[in-house]
Amino acid sequence: MSALHSLSLDAATLSRGYREGRFTPADVVEEAYRRIAAGGDHHAWLHLAPREEALARAAAVSARSLDDQPLFGLPYGVKDNIDVAGWPTTAGCEALQYVPQRSAAVVERLDAAGAINLGKQNMDQFATGLVGVRTVTPAARNALDARLVPGGSSSGSAVAVAAGFTTFSIGSDTGGSGRVPAAYNNIVGLKPTPGLVSTRGFLYCNRTFDVPPVFALTVRDAQAVFDAIAGPDSEDAGTVQRPAGEHRWGLASPPGLFRFALPRPDQLDFFGDDTMRRRFDAVVDLLNGLGGTPVVIDLDPFLEAGRLVFDSPLVAERWLTYGETLERHPEAVHPAVAQAIGNAKHYTASDTFRALYRLQGLQALTHRVLADVDALVLPTVGTLLTVAEVEADPALNTHMGRYTYFANPLRLPALSVPAGFRADGRPFGLSLVGAPFTDARLGALAHALQARVGGRLGATSTSFEEISA
Repeated sequence: MSALHSLSLDAATLSRGYREGRFTPADVVEEAYRRIAAGGDHHAWLHLAPREEALARAAAVSARSLDDQPLFGLPYGVKDNIDVAGWPTTAGCEALQYVPQRSAAVVERLDAAGAINLGKQNMDQFATGLVGVRTVTPAARNALDARLVPGGSSSGSAVAVAAGFTTFSIGSDTGGSGRVPAAYNNIVGLKPTPGLVSTRGFLYCNRTFDVPPVFALTVRDAQAVFDAIAGPDSEDAGTVQRPAGEHRWGLASPPGLFRFALPRPDQLDFFGDDTMRRRFDAVVDLLNGLGGTPVVIDLDPFLEAGRLVFDSPLVAERWLTYGETLERHPEAVHPAVAQAIGNAKHYTASDTFRALYRLQGLQALTHRVLADVDALVLPTVGTLLTVAEVEADPALNTHMGRYTYFANPLRLPALSVPAGFRADGRPFGLSLVGAPFTDARLGALAHALQARVGGRLGATSTSFEEISA
């Protein structure tokens, strides 16, 4: 058996191996395709690049200096609502398929940094869902436990990383799609402050609120990818026109003493899952041990902001992207997705402005609250759902967004970090949410927590301690 068969594809391990000459980008691409073929029932991919195309990309990367390519030879994939020139984009709906002439801004930057794109990844149709099973094709399978949903909507993106197929993936996040699947698959899901990363070339769910997240095995890997894709884009008016270096996670100092916010106990809903509640309490104790001081806050303004995006006139923005497809090809759209988007037709323009004005007030209020702490600490999800439970009751999808819906409408950075396993062996993800542009601080706290917890990376056989030695 090749030594590569047991190799972790995390960035630190690959970068070290490249510098030592133990393998080449072509070797890693071959190993990635071997793993994908062996784990085909994960259904992580909707379009896998031909092997020859990926090998040609590996050769082009190898022909350039390693020092000029910060992501040299790192295999990755993107969610299938992100354009890659010459590859079909479907957002999980064949009736919508088109082949773009140009790649999305994030893909252009990743390719320039030396990463190797292996394909387009599975997703909840139209990025409308947090469970990962709102699909008309076979749904991605949770990399750790096939009984659990994979999380969505960036399901395939998370599964590909957790299963060891890629070093990282890029998804899209409107209300938690870059964090919920991370929690379900025991990996990191980094969602930057809105505006730091361009969304040019995305097929939007809600253009106003969509943010590109990074999925990776470690906080440090996510940091490296974020550093490569962050920065203004002259073709995307939504990007923040300030130097990306101000937010480079690599410049973050160790956490030291810090203050973290917790909701009032009556505002923490675990939907009857006491196993999840106990693990959350244990992780809060770990944060105390890292130098943290808890501060209790009122979570209601945050929760209200989350409801405004998914249960208000603001959902009408989805109709702009997908309404025509829904009307012309209703048979091609998943019933739960059709219902969510169809609700947009019941609101008036005045309803929309009323919701926007309320959201502005909530932004001001919550920003004042977060200015006094380093992070708001929450479970990424309050419980873990099985495929059978979601199939029996699709409305359970909303439970998954309780602690994630609000981050983008409030313009906040957030990430989900693996924080060990529950007593029943299932993964637990902790969310850290910060004030706008405190991405570096969140990264430092998340790295410290991941280092303290340690343990298994994703669904792989590699531990955090092994790659950190």
